[in-house]
Amino acid sequence: MSEKLFVHTPAHLLSSRLNFLLNRNLQPEVACQEVSIEQLDFGEIKEASAQLREKQLNTTLHAPFSGFNPGSSKKRLQKTAHSLVQQSLQLAKVIQARCIVFHPGIPYQSKEKVQQSWLEHALAFWPEYIEQAREIGTIITMENIYESTSAVYQQLFASLGSDTFGHCFDVGHWNIFCDEALEDWFDRLGRHVKHLHLHDNFGESDQHLPVGAGNIDFSALFSLLAKHKLNPTMTLEAHSLGDLEISLQQLPTYTTSI
Repeated sequence: MSEKLFVHTPAHLLSSRLNFLLNRNLQPEVACQEVSIEQLDFGEIKEASAQLREKQLNTTLHAPFSGFNPGSSKKRLQKTAHSLVQQSLQLAKVIQARCIVFHPGIPYQSKEKVQQSWLEHALAFWPEYIEQAREIGTIITMENIYESTSAVYQQLFASLGSDTFGHCFDVGHWNIFCDEALEDWFDRLGRHVKHLHLHDNFGESDQHLPVGAGNIDFSALFSLLAKHKLNPTMTLEAHSLGDLEISLQQLPTYTTSI
């Protein structure tokens, strides 16, 4: 498998799945979703990641997203966001993550006024953490979730985009929520794409189906990557080992770079 490819792995299951990952030469995206960071055993995770590195296998990190909104105007939510980013950077340092994926925290079906308020606060929130990420050798990426267009991200990355702060393009979320054509999204944001989340659906709900099991045109996605000369890291976001096996089998039919 390519050194660019990662697979969704819940953080609290990293140690129990270690042999599976090592035997298959698979790199985990350590996902802090089902168990809070405070409940994780950092020592155990550090040992697992060290064993992966012994086989030249890297990690990425998916930060917690429950209650996370770095663009909120509310002090309580800002305090929570700061705490979660600080914890995420600490864990990224422990596992030497190549990148960290954060959700934006923009509410579902937000109007332009709400998105502009979010943007104003997010622009003030991220710079100190971009610098911290640079110091520990990782990249912060922002994942698209509910946004129907790329507009707010164009403004965000125009101000903050750098080698240390970029875009995680989630094609599954794009397929459900976005009104903007895939080609237009990449024309506007392609140069900021650092990471991909790959899973499938039929455009109605976030099913996290295996690659090729829904109606997403993955050939078009990889053609756009080639057109824009992009070579991002990517994660198969299958939420079961069975679906992961299907995605691993199907992905090479869409690209020769894996």
